[in-house]
Amino acid sequence: MSISPGVASPCLRRRRAHPATREIAIPDETAAHTPKDDTLEPAWWTEDPERWELLQFEAAHDEAGRPLDRWWKDRRDVLDALILTPGPVDHDFARFLLNQEMRFHRHCWGFSHTVEAAALLLAEHRRPDDIWLLWQAITASFDTWCGLPHRLLFAGGGTPRTIAYVVGSGHEQQDNLLGHLQELAEVTDDDVTTLLAQRLAYYADVLREPGTAPESGDG
Repeated sequence: MSISPGVASPCLRRRRAHPATREIAIPDETAAHTPKDDTLEPAWWTEDPERWELLQFEAAHDEAGRPLDRWWKDRRDVLDALILTPGPVDHDFARFLLNQEMRFHRHCWGFSHTVEAAALLLAEHRRPDDIWLLWQAITASFDTWCGLPHRLLFAGGGTPRTIAYVVGSGHEQQDNLLGHLQELAEVTDDDVTTLLAQRLAYYADVLREPGTAPESGDG
């Protein structure tokens, strides 16, 4: 199921032109995807967080009244480039990207690979406190609930450590999240490592294979 695409429509407010190329795109383009502009490199974004506004979610609707995000395609290109870049991306940037994808999926219907890409990039940092943002992303809509791998919630250390962290957190979502974690099959830290490696490798392979559409990582 594809999410309503973000059409690169003219913005109603003043906005700097986005310098990133559009060479990488899945699932609906068939050309080989290779980043060809330095603005797609992680360093270009992390050296100046003010540039992140170029990727910020902006709610809009198309001529048929369907919801969209004006800058979804720009963000998709960057996420795809990050998937092809070895090693964890800047943690704050990863959190920002997942926040925008979460807002996008709350506004639109369907499921885009971009929200899983953002979740994987954040989970790769393996920080227990990121569980709250991952939980928000999973619960953003029916489609994210069905499409995102719930095992990413254990990225901070597997089942025992994650549950211990949530129990002692005092977070307002503590009870809701704890109840869900206890319903999931037990996951070890090695299981999470394998999941992240498999899903990141899967998306990298899809990006390098023209005409291949990605599938969600639920399960």
